[in-house]
Amino acid sequence: MAEREVHVVVGAAGVTGRLVVRHLLAAGCRVRAVTRDGRAVGEGGAEPVAADAADPVALAAAAAGAAALHHCAMPPLPRWRRDFPPLTDAVIGAGEATGARVVYADDTWMYGRVAGPMTPDLPYRPVSAAGVLRAWLAQRLEHAAAAGRIRLSVVRAGELYGPGVRSMIAGNVFGAVARGRTAHWFGRPDLPITPTYVDDFARTIAAAGRFDRSAGRVWHVPHPGAVTGRELVALAAGLAGRRPAVTAITGRQLRLLGTVVPLARQAADLLYQFEQPFVVDGTAAAAAFDLDPTPYAQGVRDTLRSLGVAGSERPDPRVLRPVSQ
Repeated sequence: MAEREVHVVVGAAGVTGRLVVRHLLAAGCRVRAVTRDGRAVGEGGAEPVAADAADPVALAAAAAGAAALHHCAMPPLPRWRRDFPPLTDAVIGAGEATGARVVYADDTWMYGRVAGPMTPDLPYRPVSAAGVLRAWLAQRLEHAAAAGRIRLSVVRAGELYGPGVRSMIAGNVFGAVARGRTAHWFGRPDLPITPTYVDDFARTIAAAGRFDRSAGRVWHVPHPGAVTGRELVALAAGLAGRRPAVTAITGRQLRLLGTVVPLARQAADLLYQFEQPFVVDGTAAAAAFDLDPTPYAQGVRDTLRSLGVAGSERPDPRVLRPVSQ
């Protein structure tokens, strides 16, 4: 019997990392789930490994003999500037030392202000501090790949949602609907958006690690057609058996709130993505890896159930309709 391919998941205890572990196991891979304390991640069959992901020697030992090293570590946003650079350098070092493909779980903040769909070939033009950092981290990985030090796959998601996710729409939309409250939409709720279901993010990361043979390609997560924030709220409310109600939060309101609430300052820095079409084009990954995106009705229903809302099995078919991009 052929030996099973080994995949290493860094940040395996996180929401995305745990799902990547699950998809790799389902595909028949051997999986080493790396966490700082070596805890079990709730996926039977995964090998728990204790390692400091910022230690290149420890990470190289964890990745020995692996086909791919999936970088899903996600420090808390206030610690990004401190924690992300050594994490990234350690992943590069481990990939170089072992030959394992580095698969980097990324976002779209480095693209900045765009007028149309985000495609993987867009230039980096960040307009926020977080976007500048993400662009710099991506370029460190891309430069290492261009120099032949590592083989690289970058997988980018839009605004995440799903069970366990924390994001600008998670608590403010789905959490609010689950509690029977008015949803708050940061920015303009009538613009097109393709929110990324976290399981689709994980499936794309796992697929890139198994099938990508490029030296350093960027892949975007596949999505269903674009919706609007208002339609997303209506879908969630309909599935929860509640009346839809949404209030738009403007940049001015966020900046005023940010004078006393640090989290609001961070949200204001990223609001621009919700004041423009936020459409992520993942057609290349869908075709290359044979991926079908999760329908919004299913993703939203699963998200609400994770929040304790049983809800309806079927949304009103009039809720979602194609929107122009």
